[in-house]
Amino acid sequence: NNMDFDFLVIGAGVVGLATAEYFSRNNLRILVIEKENKIGTGVSSRNSEVIHAGIYYPKDSLKSKLCLRGKALLYEWCRNNKVSHLKLGKFVIATNDDEFERLQTIQANALKSGLEELSLVSKEKILMEEPNIFCVGGLYSPTTGILSAHELMDSLFHKALFYGADFLFNSSIQSVVKNSRSDGYLVQIKDSTSEVTEIEVGGIVNCAGLYADQVADRIGIHNEEYKQKFIKGNYFRLKGKKELFKHLIYPVPMPKLHGLGVHVTIDLNRGVRFGPDVEKDSLEKENYDVNESRKDDFFKAIKKYFPSINYDDLMPDMAGIRPRLAADKEFNDFIISEEEKSSFPNVINCIGIESPGLTSSLAIAEYIYNMISSKNNSL
Repeated sequence: NNMDFDFLVIGAGVVGLATAEYFSRNNLRILVIEKENKIGTGVSSRNSEVIHAGIYYPKDSLKSKLCLRGKALLYEWCRNNKVSHLKLGKFVIATNDDEFERLQTIQANALKSGLEELSLVSKEKILMEEPNIFCVGGLYSPTTGILSAHELMDSLFHKALFYGADFLFNSSIQSVVKNSRSDGYLVQIKDSTSEVTEIEVGGIVNCAGLYADQVADRIGIHNEEYKQKFIKGNYFRLKGKKELFKHLIYPVPMPKLHGLGVHVTIDLNRGVRFGPDVEKDSLEKENYDVNESRKDDFFKAIKKYFPSINYDDLMPDMAGIRPRLAADKEFNDFIISEEEKSSFPNVINCIGIESPGLTSSLAIAEYIYNMISSKNNSL
């Protein structure tokens, strides 16, 4: 074929990098374009860096399937590629009997999805492990962990380069036109000097994170369901105290699952971070300032399960933004859609890739590849 590349991948966050690595490993010629000047500056580097177990998602949802598969792939990848990670385990803790009952429902849901290793644990057992916690009991998840998202992205980037993928930074797509003669797409790419280059590609994978809906629009796929909104989450850090917790500690999530509550995450240096919260109003544009007025709410939420916390020990840490589907249903699943029905065959849009997107990233790449190769037996 006379294409310049088999696939154009838009976005060099963790999903774009995983896709580039997987496709190029399977002998496809890949170009990745990224609007920033380096990999992973957006959603992928502003999160809790948790390897999620897959506890809360409805059975058969993409979030459930890709989180469970992604977790297995991710631990294996981290081991094989020397990416820093710790399988710490986590406690979801109940601070009253109603919450404890909810934990039983959560455990039953997880079982349905094939997650068998969760166990209900007594207050006594949790206190032996985590003496600073107040609770009436909890749910233990042994396979939850943390990793360095940065090292993960670096390893994917270098592997993709090794397999021959090309990367263009400071670049974005201007326009996409179907080439009627070749079944390919003529794509105009603009670089930082506003120079426009035209290439021909066999297909496109849109992994543009916060801007995935706008990119789909620019490609020519106009779908109301793809509209995303920016939902900010703030983090506060605990001053000074290291080694305070051995496990990740999560409160029982509220119904509707629009956030998992202000939880304790631990970084690879064993420092303690709390977050993220969920700001109700969506942002007009990207803004990563920590909203310090949230400190009182954080303090109240944390004090419920960590009673000895001092107000002055909470410091603003960082903020992230979720690319949340604007429709905001009871449960928002990932949208990973091959667009033949919109007459864009071999164009795949990844929309609403919020949590557990990092955990699912390697599985999303595999899923997209399988989606395409089952259609094009030639791959």
